Amino acid sequence: MSGSTAYQRARGKPYAETFRCPGGALCLDFCNSGQNAREPSGTESIAGFPDLVDWLEAAEAVTRDQAARLRRGAAASPRAAAQVWGRAMKLRDALFRVFNASAEGRAIAREDLSIIEAEHARAASFARLSRDGDGYRWTLDPSAAALDAAMQPLVESAASLLTSAKMERLRRCGNSTCYWLFIDETKNHSRRWCEMASCGNVVKVRRHREKARSAAH
Repeated sequence: MSGSTAYQRARGKPYAETFRCPGGALCLDFCNSGQNAREPSGTESIAGFPDLVDWLEAAEAVTRDQAARLRRGAAASPRAAAQVWGRAMKLRDALFRVFNASAEGRAIAREDLSIIEAEHARAASFARLSRDGDGYRWTLDPSAAALDAAMQPLVESAASLLTSAKMERLRRCGNSTCYWLFIDETKNHSRRWCEMASCGNVVKVRRHREKARSAAH
């Protein structure tokens, strides 16, 4: 999936920025969808189960048919859908704390890993092995209609990343007010910003002004 393609699909949605600067894994993009919620304004980009399904479809984590089944299920059982959405937000917070702690070299809380483990166990029944090049990978059962199935791609991505060597390249944006997570794919491990054009320039301008003020005193 290309970030630009997902961004085009999500254009106009509050969570579109998630795909403008991809993190390198579905679970990281999901974490990054909470950027606005972590800011002082506290605005949630994925405001309910319908938004969650839309986000997953834009990310190509579910197919159009799977998304349609999930939407029909949510319309028939809105309370159950709201509960799954609430669990998804709880999972997103736990994932962020785990990945952020890892990126900063801090200890990971056992409680957060337990949340991920519990959701992975729930989602296991919806996983199927699909051919992927010379091997196989876990994917969502094409016929899955239960609302819980929406969680499978998220926890599968998280489990894959957590158990891979890519964790060594996990980074958080160097701007202290940005919560963006990403895999540093540069050869010399030198990426520092979600985007140089945004946070990179913001920090450079901030440092320049601080130096100018210091020089003036």
